[in-house]
Amino acid sequence: MPSTLPPTGPAPDTTVRVAAGQIGSVFADVPANLERTLEVMAEARADGVELLVLPECGLTGYVFDSLADMLPVALDREGPEVAAVAAAAESLGLVVVIGFVERVGGTVHNTAVLLGPGGLRADYRKTHLPFLGADRFVTPGDNEPVLVTTPYGVVGLSICYDLRFPEWARCLALGGADIIVNPTNWPEPAQRVAELYTRVRAAENHVFVIAANRGDEERNVPFIGRSQVIDPVGTVLATSEREEGLVVADIAPLTARDKDIVVPDADFAISLFSGRRPHLYEALTRLPDLTSDAERA
Repeated sequence: MPSTLPPTGPAPDTTVRVAAGQIGSVFADVPANLERTLEVMAEARADGVELLVLPECGLTGYVFDSLADMLPVALDREGPEVAAVAAAAESLGLVVVIGFVERVGGTVHNTAVLLGPGGLRADYRKTHLPFLGADRFVTPGDNEPVLVTTPYGVVGLSICYDLRFPEWARCLALGGADIIVNPTNWPEPAQRVAELYTRVRAAENHVFVIAANRGDEERNVPFIGRSQVIDPVGTVLATSEREEGLVVADIAPLTARDKDIVVPDADFAISLFSGRRPHLYEALTRLPDLTSDAERA
């Protein structure tokens, strides 16, 4: 998928109904998770939702203890389960982002795909991996930032821990993202991510952020819920605690394309992108010197 897409999509004043689907996952029970996914998609569309984001690894579960545990459960991106979601998205006229553990030969990835009318539109393999659950055993994705033009604006894909890396969100925004989606499995230690990181990533890039978490418990690991839709100035438009359901908001995606913010009454203006000085930021891509003082001596 190219990292830069043309600025096409809805008219600037078009309102789009989006939702984060805060639903749980049954560990390693793909049929049950698929059934619930299809139910929520239908519920969302009945509520007028046009873009739906569901949690990380929702089709497979997340809290695996080894690669050997994951391999029998991991899904083929071209397999019948993803095809069933794609068919439902086509039938409903819904754009949906789902997550699952993906198997490619003997390799496993933490993957999200964007499906809609026309089938599989984009796939993304999680790039930044914490030491938690399935991510202890998956292979990190080496994909460049993934963006896809939808009828509702340009959507950039990230997964959970990716949100802690401002460089990743900035690359998505520079590539043209109007909306950054973040399927996630936030456990208890991730409270600050839900409180702060989503809002900061939205505001520093002037984009919408849709984060979809779960509020259930899997193999004694509780998840915090807090799914949310954030606007380009960092305002929480909709959120939830741990209860299962849809977190819905109406947004105007193309308002994210104006990176110049002017407040006439305060004689204040900023230019988030044109004010950048990239030639001074080379340290961002320079490998750090991890040698200790003792080793250098």
